[in-house]
Amino acid sequence: MSNEQRVVVTGMGAVSPLGRGVAALWDGLLAGRSGVRPLQGLDLTGQEVDFGGQAIDFDPSDVLEPKQIKRLDRFTHFAIAAAAEALASAGLPPRFAAGESSEGVATIIGSGLGGATTLFEQAAVFAERGAGRISPFLVPAAIGNMASGEVAIHVGAQGPSFGAVSACATAGHAIGEAYEMIRRGDATVALAGGTEAALHPVVIAGFNNMRALSRSGASSTGGNPAAASRPFDSGRDGFVMSEGAGILLLERLDVALARGATPLAELVGYGATADALHITLPAPGGSGAVRAARRALAKAGRTGAEIDHVNAHATSTPEGDKAELEAIHTILGEGSCASVTATKSAIGHTLGAAGGLGSIATICAMRDGRVHPTLNLTAPDPASAGLNIVTGAPAAQQVNLALVNAFGFGGQNSALLFAKWEGR
Repeated sequence: MSNEQRVVVTGMGAVSPLGRGVAALWDGLLAGRSGVRPLQGLDLTGQEVDFGGQAIDFDPSDVLEPKQIKRLDRFTHFAIAAAAEALASAGLPPRFAAGESSEGVATIIGSGLGGATTLFEQAAVFAERGAGRISPFLVPAAIGNMASGEVAIHVGAQGPSFGAVSACATAGHAIGEAYEMIRRGDATVALAGGTEAALHPVVIAGFNNMRALSRSGASSTGGNPAAASRPFDSGRDGFVMSEGAGILLLERLDVALARGATPLAELVGYGATADALHITLPAPGGSGAVRAARRALAKAGRTGAEIDHVNAHATSTPEGDKAELEAIHTILGEGSCASVTATKSAIGHTLGAAGGLGSIATICAMRDGRVHPTLNLTAPDPASAGLNIVTGAPAAQQVNLALVNAFGFGGQNSALLFAKWEGR
């Protein structure tokens, strides 16, 4: 494959319950810290779930003016902050100069629920005070593509711009589609990933009433929030809702090398499939996930036996984790020593941002030669037998080829395949 078709990661940006920035995320994951805690600032009276992963200390004032902060939803604040960090870490200026270089910059940033908080808050205003009191910024703040659009405005990116929307597979699809866009020549650079800020009482009630959320950390039962997200554990009882953003700066290899950038990793494959079965339950055996991974492997010219690390979707739901365990067995094949980890055990489920944050954790593992542990795995699901799930402490490992899974309601599956950058 020519350098004009190869795509590398040169920058990363994150907002998560472990803190703002990639360093805070990675340091927290390696230390085995949990970002799941009792939720602050929300009226959850009468609700069974009162805990989650909240970006408590996030302040957008260093990247946005007060008027911008007021008119934009929190999910867009996250995206702009993460995009700014990705640009800075890639050694690029905060804004692209107008002209040919700007026209080659894409912004593909998605969200599962978009500005849900703005929407519900304004619905309450409508009910209590009438139509005349609705904010004129309601629609532009709430629509799901606004993170991508606002990032493009903020950084001066004049290339393709849209928001992927595929529930919890969103960031995986956004990164994968940006990769394909660069490969086919529609962009040379892309800010791609996902963002989510939907910690609102109505959304929490909705997920809880469909029996999707863990209740084991609720204050009413004296539970421990930090122990509620239990991917692959036999005692798992649902996911922990969270918020954050994960954005990658992707570049065509020749463009990155020409400006003297040092790639963090190479994105070598992407696959996307649909289960076409059920709105929430995965296909038996994780067959859709298997097909997505095999599509990514085919594009990379690799086999499942070559994968040495998997960042699992692993939401801590009974059926979802079971299907993914079966899928991982199938993808890797017999006798694999590949490490497996679940980032959501520490930060909860950031929904549309999950694939972006999982990708960042994976690239950090490649860079540092350490895989972060999966928390709260005390009674492994029998279906995990034979898999090398990292627990307890970080595992020292040279990660050369890694798979990042991200799946969403509706039976939507994405698979990203990253390779260690070897300087060639």
